[in-house]
Amino acid sequence: MSDGRDAGLRGDAEGGAPAGSDAEASAAHPQAEDAARPDAEDAATEEDRVRAVIEELRRLRVEDLALDMAVNLVTVGYQKLGLTDQTRELRDLDGARLSIELLRACLDVLERERGATSLGDLRGTLAAMQLNYARAVAGERPAADTASAADAEPGAAAAPAAGAEPAAGVEPQTGE
Repeated sequence: MSDGRDAGLRGDAEGGAPAGSDAEASAAHPQAEDAARPDAEDAATEEDRVRAVIEELRRLRVEDLALDMAVNLVTVGYQKLGLTDQTRELRDLDGARLSIELLRACLDVLERERGATSLGDLRGTLAAMQLNYARAVAGERPAADTASAADAEPGAAAAPAAGAEPAAGVEPQTGE
């Protein structure tokens, strides 16, 4: 036989959950229990994502990231030069100049880390971009305007970056 204290601990005379318990709430509202489960699953999923990101960061080499960035700068830079009929509407010489300068700086750092021999193709691409930039700037403005722009802002018209040999001082060929 059971006394009232026993029944109070169990919640009812039949041994069920105490009144107001989570089990009673779940029985009355089954969707409440379902709503609690996704939180636990979301937390586990979030932990898995965090672990995956950490593992990816362990494998990631900054050098590889810099090389990817260099390739992206080449792609964007050529688009901004607008050299073809398909890219002419994308022409943005300021954007092209910035991508050239960033590519040059990135290659300078990579060469200090890896050595110049492994970046020859990208250096050649940079030189071609600088030359195309110089030609685009020269073709966009009359020669007199180019000289006055250079007087107003040193290096702005002639070269994409100070010390960038291939584009600096490039003169349009006259066929002489």
